[in-house]
Amino acid sequence: MKQYRPQMLLLFGAGLIMASIIWELVRMNPSTAYIVEPWALRGYETVHGSVTFTIGALLFAAGLLTIWEKSKVPLFSRLIAALMGAGAIGIAAIYGTDEKTMGGGFTAWIVAIVAGFVIKSAIVPFLPKSNALVRTLVSLGIVAVAAVILYATLLGTERDALPVVWVSIGAILLVGIAVTGTPAELAANRMLIFSILAGGAAISLSAAASRTALLDAQFELNGIAGQFKDTQVTSGWFLALFGILLAFVGAVSLWAKRRDIIINQQRAERQRLAAEASAAEIQAALEIAQQHQREARSQQQG
Repeated sequence: MKQYRPQMLLLFGAGLIMASIIWELVRMNPSTAYIVEPWALRGYETVHGSVTFTIGALLFAAGLLTIWEKSKVPLFSRLIAALMGAGAIGIAAIYGTDEKTMGGGFTAWIVAIVAGFVIKSAIVPFLPKSNALVRTLVSLGIVAVAAVILYATLLGTERDALPVVWVSIGAILLVGIAVTGTPAELAANRMLIFSILAGGAAISLSAAASRTALLDAQFELNGIAGQFKDTQVTSGWFLALFGILLAFVGAVSLWAKRRDIIINQQRAERQRLAAEASAAEIQAALEIAQQHQREARSQQQG
């Protein structure tokens, strides 16, 4: 049972995220001096709860795919990572209806530099072999050139676009980091961790929007709404974040467990190759010694 704890923790956390929509997501502060309706909203009554449920469902599916034994095969691992990125883009396409202004500034430089590292990771394996210093300088040069080009042509100017555009950029970058990292067998595990962190960020940032949704529901019902300062997120939101925490711990534990197994296998393979090389050297030395003995006997007999 102990060997399955990371998997169980991961799936239980994702299930908890989905179940969180049953609880109250947002409500009015009980100390409020006036009465408004609705007083509270549960997760399933808001679009934010639907987003939370979808995030939990996708993380649960991603967890099952990552736990799958075939995910240890580099090709399958990379395909699973790509599917996770596609899932994030799908959520943004379904729920993101309002354009967002992004681009320029410090954040754009961070994105450009991260993209540069992804491009570098994809190019460096195909470069001619050289000493460590030259490879390091070439790698840094690729990152710098790629970052400057991306910032100048795409990211340096503020642009208005639907959330799916910005999420697509982020998802592609994260998939790139996951599939170009080593060992290749852990691409799905890396992307799963990235997905959980991104899902946690989305749920965390939904708090203000959920409070606004309650005020909008009050105004639509009777033309009277409370004040933003008198609203608060409650058990459903905290439960979803607790699920994110459990899923993150499970995903990291699974990644670490698989990494240790791969490292041990690689060490055993190196030891096997070294032993075979040593045995071959001993056999060659023995054959040479036997040859010398035969030559010595021939000379004695002659």
